[in-house]
Amino acid sequence: MNSKMINKNGQFNFVWLFAIVAGGAILFLAIFGAMKTGDTARLQSDTEAGKSISIITDPLQAGFSEASFGRISFRQDTRINNICFSEEFGKNEISVATRSEIGEEWNLAGAATSVHNKYIFSSEKTSGKDFYVFSKPFSFPYKVADLIFLIPDNYCFIGASPEISDEIIGLNIPNIEIETDIDNCTLLDSIVVCFGDNGGDCDMGVYAERVEKDGEDIYYVGNLMYAAIFSDKSVYDCNVKRLMYRASKLAEEFSEKADLMNARGCSTSMGVHLTSWSDRLTDIEYLDDSSLISMMEELGDRNDGESCEIWK
Repeated sequence: MNSKMINKNGQFNFVWLFAIVAGGAILFLAIFGAMKTGDTARLQSDTEAGKSISIITDPLQAGFSEASFGRISFRQDTRINNICFSEEFGKNEISVATRSEIGEEWNLAGAATSVHNKYIFSSEKTSGKDFYVFSKPFSFPYKVADLIFLIPDNYCFIGASPEISDEIIGLNIPNIEIETDIDNCTLLDSIVVCFGDNGGDCDMGVYAERVEKDGEDIYYVGNLMYAAIFSDKSVYDCNVKRLMYRASKLAEEFSEKADLMNARGCSTSMGVHLTSWSDRLTDIEYLDDSSLISMMEELGDRNDGESCEIWK
C-alpha cells in the first residue's frame, strides 16, 4: 500500500512539475513572441518617424524668406541621431529611437533615412519629446542652401545684437529666450550663450566669426553662427564641407552663365573670377581662413558692380 501511495505521489509530483515547466515555457515563448512583434512594430514606427523628419522639414526651409520656424513633437521620449557624411555633396543620415521601458535606456534605432538635399545641424544624438526647428538661408556670397537647425534644448541668449534679438523674438521660438543678464534666464536647464564678453558663467561665447564652446573655436560666416551654436562640432564641420562643395559647383554653373551672357552681348568679367573661386573652394573644410572670407566679399562686390549681375 505504501508502495502504491509513493508511486501515485511520484506520478502526481511529476505531472505538476511537467505542467509547471511546460506552462513556463509556453508563457516565455508567448512573451518572447509578443516582444519580438512589438520590436518589429516599433522599429517600423521609428523608421517611419526618421523619414517623416525629412518630409516635415521641407516647408521649414527658408526659401526666399529670411527665416522659418516649426516644431516636431513625439508622444514619448525620442532620440534623433544625425550622422553626417561629407564626401562631395554628402548627406545627413537621420534615424530615430524611442526610450526603452526595460533593459537598455534606449531601444535600437530604426533604419536611417539619407537626406542629400538638406543641411541639418544638431548634436549627433538629441533627445526629447519636442524638437524646435528653424531655418536660415546661407549665402557665400550667392545663395548656397538653406540651413536647418534641430533644437531640443533650452537656450538663453545674453547680450545678443538687436538684429538677432528681433529675429528670435519675431519667430517666437519658445525654447530660446533673449536676456541682458544671466540671472534673468528663466527656462529650465538653459544653455547660456553669451555674445561678447559677459562673464565666466556662460556655456559658450559668440564672437566675430567664431563661437567658443567645449574648449574649442568653431569659425562661422553669416547664418552659420546659429549652426555653430546649435550643433556638435563634428556635424558642423561635416556640413560646412558639404556646403563648400556645393558652393564650388554653383560657381562653375555661374561661370558658364557668365560666358553665355557675354555671347549674348551682356558683357561681364565675372567668369574668370568665378572659376578661380570654384577652385579655391574645392578643398575647404574649415572657415578659419580670413583670406577666404575676403575673397568671398570681393566676389560679392564685383557682382554688385556689374551691369549684368550673375546673381541677385
